[in-house]
Amino acid sequence: MADRDDEMMHALVHGISLVYSLLVEACRALPVPVNMPADPWVSVAEVRPAVKRLAALAADQPMGEDQEWQLRSGCIHLLAAIDLYALCETRYEETRADGVGANLATAEIDLKDLLIWLYANK
Repeated sequence: MADRDDEMMHALVHGISLVYSLLVEACRALPVPVNMPADPWVSVAEVRPAVKRLAALAADQPMGEDQEWQLRSGCIHLLAAIDLYALCETRYEETRADGVGANLATAEIDLKDLLIWLYANK
């Protein structure tokens, strides 16, 4: 069972990394671009506060309410996934891991939809 849990944790951290990459790409494409920590080995200690600040700044971007929400939702769900992942690291529970996956799926959808809009409206 521990091997399966380890595999799941590896898949989840990979998912977090992929969704964060989408967020970084979206930030570069925003009407007013935002620089996010983008080093391949960036730590959660750097990412978390940057994503929180970005969520707070979403309303300041000159774009529609739907796009503002997509950015904010992508940030919020990524933060929730990171928090649940940290809980899984201390004590793995399948429901927590499922929560990480669900939050990542929502963040991915929102950020991809935002990216489509951003590239279509450049």
